[in-house]
Amino acid sequence: YGAAKVACEQHVIAAFGRAHCAIARAGLIGGPGDATDRSGYWPLRFWNAAQAKQAVLLPDAPSQRMQLIDVRDLASWLLHCAVAQVSGSFNALGESLPFDDFMAAAQAVAGFQGPALRASEAWLGEQGVAYWAGPKSFPLWVPSKTHQGFGSRSTVLARQHGLATRSLRATLQDGLAWELAREPGPAQRKAGLSGADEQTLLATWQAKAALRRAATPPQP
Repeated sequence: YGAAKVACEQHVIAAFGRAHCAIARAGLIGGPGDATDRSGYWPLRFWNAAQAKQAVLLPDAPSQRMQLIDVRDLASWLLHCAVAQVSGSFNALGESLPFDDFMAAAQAVAGFQGPALRASEAWLGEQGVAYWAGPKSFPLWVPSKTHQGFGSRSTVLARQHGLATRSLRATLQDGLAWELAREPGPAQRKAGLSGADEQTLLATWQAKAALRRAATPPQP
């Protein structure tokens, strides 16, 4: 996949010349209409949990960073590049934020105030939870050992050439509205856990936590 992206860039530059190309390296694109089911998963999951008064299981990823660009902001900037004849290679990404900030924004737009339980990378791997996307996954989460520097790309050059991005909260708010408008949604999402899978994982994690507490001697 990565090699194919590089090949596309090389073919475009060879055909038109560097002075006539705007290479946009967009990364993660989200917002309303995200048919990959990635950026809308967490706001919708928190919203459903808020309605049902349930807990939500999260990956414990304090060192991970996120860069989500709203599809509307990316489209506007690409049009600007075409009209203004901008050339160069750019990281067309959103602001680099801690993964926990993404989760906090998703909880806020969903009105979720319940318990959020954090599971370790190792435990999630043992349970067969995939990362990033796909069936039985935690969307947008990536393992720390194999994704050093993920979500930390500089966007200074793109912003110097007109890129403007709205707040993450605004993107997630509109993404949640889109998700709710299509409820009950697809029978099988392209990314995320099913409700049954998450409840099973929550029960397993809570049972493990209870065993740990029982094995811990009381403090004098």
